[in-house]
Amino acid sequence: MSSELENQELNPDMSPEEQDERLASRQKKTDSKRKQALLRGALIIGILILINIISVNLFFRLDFTSNKIYTLSDASRAIVGSLEDKLVVKAYFTDNLPAPYNNTRRYLQEILDDYRNYSNGKLQYEIISPSDETQLEKDADGYGVQPVQIQTVKDDRAEAMKAYMGIVFLYGGKQETLPFIGNTQNLEYEITGVIKRLAEKQLKKVGFLTGNGIPGMDKYGKVSQFLSKYYSLVPVDASKNNPIPNDITVLIVNTPKAPQQQQNQMMQQQQQGAPIVPENLKFAIDQYLMNGGKVIFLMNKVSISSQQQFQFAQVTATGLEDMLESYGVKVLSNIVKDKECAYISVPMQQGPMQFYTQIPFPYFPKIMNINKDLPAFSGIGQIFLSFTCSLDTSAASSKGIKTIPLLITSPKTGVDNELAVIQASGKMLPDSMFKSSNLLVGSIFSGAYSSFYNGKPVPADTATGSTPAPTTIKDKSPETRIVVIGNGDFPTDEFRGPDENLIFFSNMIDYLSDDVGLSEIKLKDANPKPIKTIEDSTRKILKYGLLVVPPVIVLIYGVWRWRRRKISKS
Repeated sequence: MSSELENQELNPDMSPEEQDERLASRQKKTDSKRKQALLRGALIIGILILINIISVNLFFRLDFTSNKIYTLSDASRAIVGSLEDKLVVKAYFTDNLPAPYNNTRRYLQEILDDYRNYSNGKLQYEIISPSDETQLEKDADGYGVQPVQIQTVKDDRAEAMKAYMGIVFLYGGKQETLPFIGNTQNLEYEITGVIKRLAEKQLKKVGFLTGNGIPGMDKYGKVSQFLSKYYSLVPVDASKNNPIPNDITVLIVNTPKAPQQQQNQMMQQQQQGAPIVPENLKFAIDQYLMNGGKVIFLMNKVSISSQQQFQFAQVTATGLEDMLESYGVKVLSNIVKDKECAYISVPMQQGPMQFYTQIPFPYFPKIMNINKDLPAFSGIGQIFLSFTCSLDTSAASSKGIKTIPLLITSPKTGVDNELAVIQASGKMLPDSMFKSSNLLVGSIFSGAYSSFYNGKPVPADTATGSTPAPTTIKDKSPETRIVVIGNGDFPTDEFRGPDENLIFFSNMIDYLSDDVGLSEIKLKDANPKPIKTIEDSTRKILKYGLLVVPPVIVLIYGVWRWRRRKISKS
């Protein structure tokens, strides 16, 4: 049929020789096009093969998420890239799991690919599905990965399914297990923490000062979950003239806090004051700092008292004020209240029914002005404090101490001096109660400090069993850093703040211990960043602008089109 069509297209007036020549020319063009198509196909296949070969050795991924949750942090890359021995990862994960667990399995495989690609060949992994195979199940159980029951829907019926979702890490004769991976949140943080613990010969130590009413480590359950991935957490007992060990990288000093008192004890509390840090503990802290130690001071200066239906917040002494003032920071005797604040649940009675409602509480300030110039804190949107005092750092420079502001209140802040009546009425206080602004409630101080005990006798603990008190005082520290926060409740379990409170606290430790890169991992899964508040005038401009501007644009465009048509017709 094709030859008939070609013959029909030939000019009947042509001679047979001309017709043959025309047909030969067409055949050449057809053959040329066929060869070009084959060449292009071969070229495309060759390029795809070349890209595939390159991709095996050159790994990259485009991640457009704001927190780069699908990209390994620099800290994770550095840790896995510095492995000295072979790391074997066995992920026991059942096949064909229902959503959302199937997404977790896919994400796990992708992130393990990343670790392997950055490990310089030291990390190898395999994903194993036991699938009711007795030996594989025994292996998983031996590593500490136990099956869990999950719900799945099959044939329109809900059924229970046995599933394995755990990871085992084997390195240098050591073993560690993540027995259950239920979701992808904090997965990189968990894996990198395990690798760091296995690879490091000795973890840095974070010490929590204990005794004399100071909150113990049992108050930091959630924080410990964050920190234990990278640090060795130890209680520090400096009583009986025991020095604080120099191998403590960062020391946490949370000042004693008086328990909430009821009416019949309130007057006695006001007379006696809250527990204070004794001189022998202050001396141990001072000498630890003089030896180059780094300290986080969490100041609980406000105690709460109840009388009938009212509550009172009163500023008390912690015992550390004079020593901190000698270092260049004065913790003021005030109580900060902020229009940008947390909401608390309070019971409401309506007839026979009681229910809870959320009301603003200015004494729990919401701090959104966090120093973003420091990488350890650049990704934290907000934290909440409670019954906070502000700081005065004006004397620091005269002592050769550099001040780095860390936490600053909102432009609408107020202060109560030493005593405040706490009200939780559900109505925000009027603007007249917020006459201050941008108060400093947390700061970093760096420099060489002079000992608070220069020229003073060494304070000693005279309790039974005390060791002999030191006879000499180290009078000057090398370059080191401290952090002072006007509140000590925010990282504890009792406060029940958001996860960003815990991340902020652990990032302070990262910052002081020079493990700033670790902060990037925690910040990936931090809470969504809060929407910045805007002034009422700006809000009105935006509101009416969005109502008026779009119709005006449409009207202008319609007039322009009408004039164009009119000109075109004329």
